Amino acid sequence: MTVIAHFYNEEYLLPWWLMHHTKIFDHGILINKGSTDRSVEICKHYAPHWEVRHSNTGSFFDVFQTDHDVMKTETEAIGWKIVLNITEFLCFADKAQFLHSLSSSGSQMYHIEGIFMVDHPDDRHKKLTYERPLVEQKYHGYFLDQLRWHYIGSNSRGRFIHCHSHGAYVAGRHASGHPSIPYPDYAFILWFGYSPWNEEIIQRKLQIGPTLAPHPSAGIHHRVDRNQLETWYSEISKRTSDLRQTNEYQNMFPYFGGVK
Repeated sequence: MTVIAHFYNEEYLLPWWLMHHTKIFDHGILINKGSTDRSVEICKHYAPHWEVRHSNTGSFFDVFQTDHDVMKTETEAIGWKIVLNITEFLCFADKAQFLHSLSSSGSQMYHIEGIFMVDHPDDRHKKLTYERPLVEQKYHGYFLDQLRWHYIGSNSRGRFIHCHSHGAYVAGRHASGHPSIPYPDYAFILWFGYSPWNEEIIQRKLQIGPTLAPHPSAGIHHRVDRNQLETWYSEISKRTSDLRQTNEYQNMFPYFGGVK
């Protein structure tokens, strides 16, 4: 399996993301979109056997160009492939079972649903460590049918894993021109959109707006200020819950030795 990701100034999340996904994927292609922090250094440290490329568009973010770039990159990978953002963590219980399900369930493309991670207010200031997986330290959130789209920029935060030449994605990569089926077992994309809800994540969100393409279809939900972000967080954090109490989490996390 191959994972493809593009990144821009992601030094805060990258150590967790790389430690998580290097256990899952045989190969990774990481596309640097003009980072000015330690992101490239972190990639080379935590995933020295993976490839780091530099985007020709620099830090300028255009959703259509980005999707074109990642689909072109997908054509170079054989076998199963998925494109993730650095806020997105693919989770399942067992790699062998996951691969078996992909090959035995009769499809070339599967949709893996997303879970929207949102800190509980009491958990917001919890001290975190890189010594433990982020998915074991942060576990509050929603299944996405409980939320309105404007908090997340899409009606779905799921992603596709497939063995086509490329994903034939609709802009944003939450839909595809290829036929697909839901992944038939317990696997989810944990999207850390509002978790950890700390200064690092807030600054991460605020840095995106100034890099967006000028046309109005390019990531409108990223054109926000701190007050808007805090207002959204205040609204959605009122109903966030401990996902460890759900069957989905209880079936996924034996792979990580159990969530403590």
